[in-house]
Amino acid sequence: MVVAALALLVALGGTGVAAVAVAVPRNSVGTLQLRNNSVISSKVRNGSLLRGDFKAGQIPKGPTGPPGATGPTGPAGPTGPAGAAGVASPGFVAEVLSQTSNSAASTTSTSFTNLDNGSLNVSVPSGETDKLVVFFSGESACCGGTAVQRCLLRINVDGNELNPAAGTDANFDNNELGVKWNGVTNIFNAKTSGDQYQHAIVRVSGNLSSGSHTVQVQFEVTDSGTAFQLDDYALVVQRIKVS
Repeated sequence: MVVAALALLVALGGTGVAAVAVAVPRNSVGTLQLRNNSVISSKVRNGSLLRGDFKAGQIPKGPTGPPGATGPTGPAGPTGPAGAAGVASPGFVAEVLSQTSNSAASTTSTSFTNLDNGSLNVSVPSGETDKLVVFFSGESACCGGTAVQRCLLRINVDGNELNPAAGTDANFDNNELGVKWNGVTNIFNAKTSGDQYQHAIVRVSGNLSSGSHTVQVQFEVTDSGTAFQLDDYALVVQRIKVS
């Protein structure tokens, strides 16, 4: 009787295990099979949970890490369009004009005449006031005559002599080579055409309004028996903005 009872108990026990095995197969337990608050810390493998297993905001942010290394410089972008030209302050040299000649010019006129290749046209922009600084240089020969004579040179703008205006005293050269002793007395010794010297003058205009203006070099002699020759000369004009 005892043996039978034990056998029955063993049989029933094996059947129960088998039933459990069939009722709960592997990987079949889900949220429905788990009671609320039934999973505790000891049932979770350390380090197995990920950030995605928690709701947003449940894991506090850690401290800010150190800055990373600077990345390589990127390629340069395209060049932008050029900006509009600025307006310069008054007092600057806005333009430089020049006229030169390697041909000799000569006069024996006792009144001022225009020098060939000795003129320039200057334009002052609209709404602007300018002044001119004018330079003239050249090889000069003031020669011939029986007494001391002068070779005069002036520079005009629009027919008016630039400053300082010397008028009939605009000396550029003279014909005197020096007193010469002829064995009896001292006599006047005139230069010849071969007695050439480099001379230069600088003149300044008053304020000029907008428009076109003509700069002209003129020359003359004080006696028609004397010749005034110019060679390898240059006329240079600087236009300076006043306002």
